[in-house]
Amino acid sequence: CNRPASVCRKPPMYAYRKSMPRANKVLEDKWVKHCQQLHRRKLREMKSYVDTTAPATTRLVHLSQNLKRQQLDEERYVQIERENYLLLDKMSYIMTHPQLLDEKYMGAPVTYGKSLNKEFRKRELMRITEENQQILRRIQQKEPYYSHLEWEEKSLRDEEYLRNCAEYPIILTGRDQLTPRTAGTGRTPRLAPIASARN
Repeated sequence: CNRPASVCRKPPMYAYRKSMPRANKVLEDKWVKHCQQLHRRKLREMKSYVDTTAPATTRLVHLSQNLKRQQLDEERYVQIERENYLLLDKMSYIMTHPQLLDEKYMGAPVTYGKSLNKEFRKRELMRITEENQQILRRIQQKEPYYSHLEWEEKSLRDEEYLRNCAEYPIILTGRDQLTPRTAGTGRTPRLAPIASARN
């Protein structure tokens, strides 16, 4: 064997067999091969104690095919075809023959009067639309109550107070660094909360 020893290594049964005393190695090998062939043939010809074949009832037609359902389906399809044919015949008759409900037989079509409160509803809709537009203009022209500039100034003043009364130096966190919004304005970043306690 030209392959590595770990690959060509035989099972332990061969080592046990070689450790047994024997008169002729050639005859011993032939006898072992003969026994292996007999064992393989017995395995192929072995019959099971449990019958695993399909039962004979599976070959019955009335079990594999539901003939009654097929008959009902065929009858239903025939009925649907008949109804479709009748419907098509009626539609073709209507298309090829004049209608009985036209002006020739029934007179001019009946026209109903207009709504009595149409003008009132129209005026009411215009009034509501105008009021909505006035409310929208008042909302858009209203000055804001809160001023973000005052909030910014108050925040800076509070931070200055915090620096003056803090016992230990204030340390800025990573998320409180200068942002593009505050970098151009010269505003100091927000301070981190004080984690130390006075003794």
